Amino acid sequence: MKRRHNFMAQDNSSTYGDYPKPKKSKTSQDITYSSFWAQLPSLVLHNVFDLLSDEDRRNASLVCKHWRQNSFHPKWWTKMTFRIEENNLEKARFLIYTFGKIVTDARIVFNSLSYECMQEFIQLLRLFGDNNNLRSLFLEPTHCRFEVPYKSVNSYEDDPWGIISLLLPCLPNLVKFSIGCIEDLSYYIEEFLKYLDPNKVTHLGLASVKDDPINYQPCRFDPELLASFNKLEVLSIDYDMLSNHLMKSLDSAKQLQRLVMHVHAVPKGLVPPTNKSWLTFREKHPNCELRLTAIHTFKDIEKLHQTVLRKEMPLSHIKLFFCEKVNMELIHNLSNYPDTLRSITLIDSQSDDENSWFFSKPIFEQSPDPFVLAAWLCKRLEEFVMYGYKYREENLVAIGRLRGKKLKKLELAESDIIFSHMEGEETALVDVPLRLQKPWKPVQQSDLHPVIRNPNDGDSDEYILPIVLADLY
Repeated sequence: MKRRHNFMAQDNSSTYGDYPKPKKSKTSQDITYSSFWAQLPSLVLHNVFDLLSDEDRRNASLVCKHWRQNSFHPKWWTKMTFRIEENNLEKARFLIYTFGKIVTDARIVFNSLSYECMQEFIQLLRLFGDNNNLRSLFLEPTHCRFEVPYKSVNSYEDDPWGIISLLLPCLPNLVKFSIGCIEDLSYYIEEFLKYLDPNKVTHLGLASVKDDPINYQPCRFDPELLASFNKLEVLSIDYDMLSNHLMKSLDSAKQLQRLVMHVHAVPKGLVPPTNKSWLTFREKHPNCELRLTAIHTFKDIEKLHQTVLRKEMPLSHIKLFFCEKVNMELIHNLSNYPDTLRSITLIDSQSDDENSWFFSKPIFEQSPDPFVLAAWLCKRLEEFVMYGYKYREENLVAIGRLRGKKLKKLELAESDIIFSHMEGEETALVDVPLRLQKPWKPVQQSDLHPVIRNPNDGDSDEYILPIVLADLY
């Protein structure tokens, strides 16, 4: 084995006669030199780490235990996404116990129908109770309901996991909060509003997705509780909660930029806001946009144009998820929002039944096509997404030509497009990319979500929730 030279101690020019300079002991200088980096004061390390990117800081934390411990300072871990899934529970536990008490902005992506994942979710909420840094809490479940604990399968407990008692202590310091569209939590909105500090909250997600959209108990709370939330910028609610009183309660939210509304049904006896209320709302909030989302609105989809739509709504986005029917009056009325409409999304599972061919008639038999008309009249339209309905190639080309590069998102399944193969005409596969001035092609069948390919494959919650929760960001 070769001897390792200590080049810092060795001096080849210093010799006395035939005798070399005596070597120093390795027990002092060598040890000090080799352990110097591991003994840097925390203050020095923090100053160095401040200059590094997140990735470089993570790499630096691998140097030694001392560096790793110092890398876990709250100022470098302000944002954290906790992914609690059955295939990564070990990693999830590490993140939960390491950052649960120090994180500032938290997203919890978790499998709400897994007992093991729910246990880790509950543990994370417990740690949040001791976290004075927490300012933002967004829940992002896989489904709109919780798995029931084994011991409570046959019981009638409203909150068998004790989630409400864990959430409430976290709320007073929050600036942003979302219940993650979880129906079980939507019945506690009044308690949440009482615990939140109305002078702090800017983002508030109170809308839900219903497990049974035909038979459910509408959520009720005193609209006056929202009157003091004067810093609101983004708010999501269920259509059941909306009223003239609630609209009036939002007058103090001068900075409101986005109102998101989920429609599951039109309950009997509900008195929706009048057109005059929407006009007043627009005057009070000139920069606010309305995002309207209908989810599994099976029985009431055919009357939404009468019960929900109002001419003075600042409608910017409309999403129709798995309603299984088409309300043609509703679709045609979208052109009545030429100054505000930016996005149209229509999603259903693919099938060969008559309903899926609703938009397939040639232009000369059904003129104008409602989506082509919207592309022509709505000067801000930038997104068009449709799955589960056959659509003619000519109309697709027309939309591309009308919107051009202003159309940022265009999604249809290739199997849903009815290609004309007309001689002398460019196909959509050629014409649309030219008009959009970017690469474009229809979505392949293999790339579609399973529940779009077949309604019996998977759960529609898994497709819907990531999309509707993104409205809060």
